[in-house]
Amino acid sequence: MKIIPAALFSLAILASATTLPAQTPGKAPRPDDRERFRAEVRNYKHEFLARELDMSKEQQREFFPVYDEMDDAIDKIATETRDLETRTASKADATEVELEAAARAVYSQKKEEGEIELQYFDRFKQILQPKQLLQLRAAERKFTRKLMRHHRQARDARKVKRD
Repeated sequence: MKIIPAALFSLAILASATTLPAQTPGKAPRPDDRERFRAEVRNYKHEFLARELDMSKEQQREFFPVYDEMDDAIDKIATETRDLETRTASKADATEVELEAAARAVYSQKKEEGEIELQYFDRFKQILQPKQLLQLRAAERKFTRKLMRHHRQARDARKVKRD
């Protein structure tokens, strides 16, 4: 749960540049394309996790709104941290104090994500069985590997087309 949502979002954005049909070659994805793709990835992730954890329909109905809330909170931290890092790194006259503060934020990001996850763990355990809770991390990692494999295959297919 820690880095998976942030990594997933980053991969989704990267993959969207290659898989969206409305995408114009050489241009960045439009915000509405990114959001549509992100929603598609999220729905696919829901299906994948539900299958991997053998969730009942009731569990799915209760779990995914809470899970998405956590995912959004973690994504918000990741986005804010990346923005701060980018702004500070590109600022030619950044002071050492500003650079150190940005670096501290980057290094603190995982801790903040972990704190959010622990808050949601208590909510998750009211919905999922202990075995499902334990399997959740492995299922998230498996989903990320699958998404990365898909992205790599799409990238390789593009290379073949260009050659």
